[in-house]
Amino acid sequence: MNGQEYPIDQAEMNKVVEAVRAIKDGPRVLQLYMDICAKCGTCAKQCHVSCSEPLRRNNPASRSDHIRGLYKMNHSVLQKLAALLCGSIGASLKKETLDEWFRDFYECSGCRRCAKFCPFGIDNSVITRKGRTILHSLGLTPAKIRATQKTSDQFGNNEGIPLQVFMDNMCFLEDELLEEHGVRIRIPVDERADVLFATASAEILAHAETLMGCATFFHVAGISWTMSSEAFDAANFGFFSGDDAHMKRKNKLLHDACMKLKVKKLVIGECGHAYRVAKHIGGTNYWGKEIPYEITSILILAAEVLRKGGLKLDPSRNPMPVTYHDPCNFARSAGIIEEPREILRACVEDFREMTPNRDLNWCCGGGGGLGPLDSCEGVREGESSFYEYRMQVTGKKKLEQIISTGARYVAAPCGNCKRQITQLVNYHKHDVEVGGLFDLFDKAIIL
Repeated sequence: MNGQEYPIDQAEMNKVVEAVRAIKDGPRVLQLYMDICAKCGTCAKQCHVSCSEPLRRNNPASRSDHIRGLYKMNHSVLQKLAALLCGSIGASLKKETLDEWFRDFYECSGCRRCAKFCPFGIDNSVITRKGRTILHSLGLTPAKIRATQKTSDQFGNNEGIPLQVFMDNMCFLEDELLEEHGVRIRIPVDERADVLFATASAEILAHAETLMGCATFFHVAGISWTMSSEAFDAANFGFFSGDDAHMKRKNKLLHDACMKLKVKKLVIGECGHAYRVAKHIGGTNYWGKEIPYEITSILILAAEVLRKGGLKLDPSRNPMPVTYHDPCNFARSAGIIEEPREILRACVEDFREMTPNRDLNWCCGGGGGLGPLDSCEGVREGESSFYEYRMQVTGKKKLEQIISTGARYVAAPCGNCKRQITQLVNYHKHDVEVGGLFDLFDKAIIL
């Protein structure tokens, strides 16, 4: 986009019109969001973007008005709008309009904090995703997200990891675990087991220590587990782009692997949106109420095992001050709040809470697919990249929280959060380490 006009023909304009009109026949909750906003300003005071940069367009209610304004036009007016924009030869939707949609719907991280404080419970992230769905239908999804979806459809994982490379990596990590613990800890693949474990493929490449910690947990807990060579990646970029068809295709890989390996549980690793898609969006909603396996998070499973006792952990092996970042998809959207704290308190000597925390936490600023966006597309005037925007605006509140704790380690159980917070502390030159919960578990466990 970036200053170029995007020509749009009648058929494409009709996509926009029909998509907005379809809200009238869609979920009742979305219809209510269109009708009941009182413009009270409460959401703006609780939005990390609006607080860091209090412009009108950063007000969640104003952003949602891109959709709400069209929705409230009647059918005939919408058709007149379409004719006005597309009726003559060479007519185009002005680039400023589409630039605004692109900018505003991708500057929202979909954190859902506004919904916690809105007196009517309006969740502007739902409207944001509707806007992204419309943009996606016009081919206006950010190139990084489009490319990741294409790679996922081709390889079955977002990073394009070939099978042999994946298998070699698992063997390498087994060797690393043997050297670390002096005990053979397996990372089984394509074996019959009780549990199928899947995590974000980016975690496998960028945060292998987290995967190693998960393997150690399964080992000491005596849990029969496996990974799948066909479905080891649970991350799902269709969730970010509004592409429901891709989201279901990606989720089907996990479902098919569970059925093939006849597991009792699908356990999702340290990835908030992956768990939310697998458990609350996919799962029984996609494949029927009688699916023969349970879906859970490794955070829930580990907390359950810890409560039963029997694991020996030495928190003195993690003596540095540690704080915990509540990923929005875990805390606000999935209710996983106390379990990670139980794990941390068992693994570290000095645990410090951010304020606010739990389901009132501030977003890291990289959620909703913003984390991977470093390039120049969608750039606002005067800024060089989405990266600068994330570092200077969306991440501002989270950085303030982290620094105020005095922590030297931020436990962030989400690939996007890890990436965003790591870039934040490096950009602003703070000596803070960022990693997963199971990195700390792997250090604290006594075998």
